[in-house]
Amino acid sequence: MANRITIANNFMFGRVLCQEDICRGFLERVLGTEVGAVSYLNREQVLQPLATARGVRLDVYAETALGVIDVEMQANPHADLGRRLRYYQSCIDSGLLNFGASWRELRDSYIIFACDFDWPGAGLPVYTFDRLCRENPALAAETGSTWMVLNARAAALEPDPELRNLLEYLRSGSVAPDDKLVSAMDAEVSTANEDRKWVGSVMTVEDLLREAHADARVAGLAEGRAEGLAEGRAEGLAEGRAEGLTEGRAEGRVEGRVEGLTEGRTEGIARMASLAAKLAEEGRAADALTIMADPATAEALLQEYGL
Repeated sequence: MANRITIANNFMFGRVLCQEDICRGFLERVLGTEVGAVSYLNREQVLQPLATARGVRLDVYAETALGVIDVEMQANPHADLGRRLRYYQSCIDSGLLNFGASWRELRDSYIIFACDFDWPGAGLPVYTFDRLCRENPALAAETGSTWMVLNARAAALEPDPELRNLLEYLRSGSVAPDDKLVSAMDAEVSTANEDRKWVGSVMTVEDLLREAHADARVAGLAEGRAEGLAEGRAEGLAEGRAEGLTEGRAEGRVEGRVEGLTEGRTEGIARMASLAAKLAEEGRAADALTIMADPATAEALLQEYGL
């Protein structure tokens, strides 16, 4: 099927894992224990601890008998995962205790990043992080929080066959024979791909993101930002814009309009591309999908970012 979206796409990942049986099976396979009943399961859970604070949108958020669990699909290796884990943890914790509640009532939590790259770089298929004492690593702070990073590229090194099957599916889309969980996930992927309207929306958002990133590279080159071009980073464009401002760039550059960087694109397409890039940059890729079907939301977000 043309334009088939795989499980490695974060929109697809969230859609598939919000099937309760699949979510439970995925969590139990990764965590190696039963999670019990799932009392709440939500895709694109929004957490914003303060009105003025940066919010986060979680791919999959589940409340289980084991604790609250956030699962993220991450294909971008330039994602500052360590600091993202820290911030996601703080946002999750901020909503788990009511005023006056005892610290003992703070529920256990798990954050799982499913990655198609080796973020820590040690070649392991699974990394589990706890808070250890630097002076005596045998001591660990009992925080009730666990961070896990899956490295699908090292699937072949995973000793547990079921987890190995899951990692291989995340990596390549291959379905191991007689693996009911992976087969169910793949069936949901196929069903979602039959929804051509949804697929079209996802593709449009990703085209806008690629366009905006390409514009960032062009702008970085034109303004002498070699680092921004080489790494393809959004911050390279931001630095280039700042340098342009000091050199007296036009008002269109001050407003950060993508049209001024692409020389001939219409203002509407440029603004949407710039907005999509901003949203992806801030972990709000799901909002980028929403704007395709909701002009009012799109305009509100354009105003929010001054685009």
